[in-house]
Amino acid sequence: MLSIEPMRPEAAIQWSLPPSKSHMIRWLALAAQAEDETTLSFSGSVGEDVRSMAGCLRQLGIGIEERDSSWIVRGVSRNEFSVPEGVLDCGNSATTARFLMAMAAGMSEPIILDGDRSLRRRDMSVLAGVLRDLGCEVTSDRLPLTVTGPIASGHARLDLSDSSQPLSALLIASPNYSGVISLETSSHRVSKGYSELSYELTARCGSSNEMLYDGLTLEPWPHDTPREVDIPVELSLLPIAMLLAELHSVEVVVMGGNLELSVAMRELAEWAEVLDLRDESDIIAPAAALMALGGGGRITGVAHARGKESDRIRSTVSLLRCFGMEASESEDGVEVAGGQVPLRPELPVDSMEDHRLAMTAMALASKCGGIVNGSEVCKVSDPGFIDRLMAIGGGDV
Repeated sequence: MLSIEPMRPEAAIQWSLPPSKSHMIRWLALAAQAEDETTLSFSGSVGEDVRSMAGCLRQLGIGIEERDSSWIVRGVSRNEFSVPEGVLDCGNSATTARFLMAMAAGMSEPIILDGDRSLRRRDMSVLAGVLRDLGCEVTSDRLPLTVTGPIASGHARLDLSDSSQPLSALLIASPNYSGVISLETSSHRVSKGYSELSYELTARCGSSNEMLYDGLTLEPWPHDTPREVDIPVELSLLPIAMLLAELHSVEVVVMGGNLELSVAMRELAEWAEVLDLRDESDIIAPAAALMALGGGGRITGVAHARGKESDRIRSTVSLLRCFGMEASESEDGVEVAGGQVPLRPELPVDSMEDHRLAMTAMALASKCGGIVNGSEVCKVSDPGFIDRLMAIGGGDV
């Protein structure tokens, strides 16, 4: 539980972003399958989701040496993962769980995966179904579950309407597969940027697999990971900095080099009345809060966000209402009235075990005060968040 009193920063806020967990987890998985060392360099503190992935890979026989601003990963060659003695604990990370399910499918021994209470609620049925269609045994559609391979060549249907992670998982694990896999994909796709990132990174490692409109073919590929990789900052957390700037009417200087905004973030910064977050549903909570402070508007395209760490449509509306701000659910998003000011909640605000919801709640409380339950969940992506927030001017932990 975190108690925050109203803050009144008098100067520009220096704000840093953690390393991108999307990049870091993908590079850990790719480096684990390489024969040589790969150095992952970054600035800031690595989140708990990344550490969950690293811990599981160590159980599979991967050497990972942690330094202050770099990790050195010593991979193993194709099909030489060790059989873990215990359960692979994925913590809070659905990305870790799905990537490891796909990697376990390339092995012939049963691999058990589990996670925390929040992750156990996440639906793994899409990837589990594909693996079953391709000859694997998967004991459940939710964690804990056991995957027993090896995966076989063949054809399966892959639904991308709720998440792109199953596609990324199969693509990144495919160097360890023994044959060609043909996947028919759904026409409605979400989170396109994450699957594009997976294709970009695997191409750097030797993959020639390409995404087509109605499907894809995954062929095993010679794996050659770069010896050195620079991890960018986590841009999906930039809207929290934008929210702090608007709440306190001060400049927030974000550290971390070149920050290339996505289309949705540019539209958010320009106060768009309608914001389509089909490919960026991670930012729904701070985006809705910013709309409430500004001219109001509507967030669309995020029906799939109901299956995140929390039902992010419902929990975002609930969060804003806790701070006395009007918002309502729509079929695929949130509608928000403009010109609003957050008020101190009478009761503690529940983070719903969702790190992005927790950070949005703490940012709002920095203006009006409040108590946030489960604030520590922000460590899954940004371990330094609470310390940085409390340093901008007042408040008690």
